Amino acid sequence: MLAVGSFVAGLPFKELFAGHGVEEFFRESVKMNPHIIEEMHHIPQTIAFLPTVMMVLGFLVSYLFYIRRPYLPVELANTQPMLYQFLLNKWYFDELYDVIFVRPAKWLGYQLWKKGDGFVIDGFGPDGVSARVLDVTRNVVKIQTGYLYHYAFAMLIGAAGLITWFMFGFGGQ
Repeated sequence: MLAVGSFVAGLPFKELFAGHGVEEFFRESVKMNPHIIEEMHHIPQTIAFLPTVMMVLGFLVSYLFYIRRPYLPVELANTQPMLYQFLLNKWYFDELYDVIFVRPAKWLGYQLWKKGDGFVIDGFGPDGVSARVLDVTRNVVKIQTGYLYHYAFAMLIGAAGLITWFMFGFGGQ
């Protein structure tokens, strides 16, 4: 069904994809090799028929394996276990893709989340500033006891600090 759809959809637009107006259709997409359009018309016939040959070969193998001799895949799996596992796991393409792309992307995302967002933004950004303000206010509340002698002591400490400041010349000229 897909082949019929491809043929019916492709036949009316053949001139657009490989005819005289092909340069206008592809415009800048073939900029790296401008002669590729001309070279498309001069490929060897064996290369041109190779997709058809592979399609027929695949059809014959699937007909053999699933219609004529359905026991054959089981026998091949028992006699060639490594090949069977290789083909069963889709050439280990998913595992390779996982190692090359998925795991590094997850690691990068985790680092950006925990270190970038959690530590930097939440630590030094709005959340961090508000947390430090809360810490300071918690400690200031402990100082404010309501007893007069605590306030007098705090004023004496402040006055001693100011006298020391001016005595060592940090506050004057």
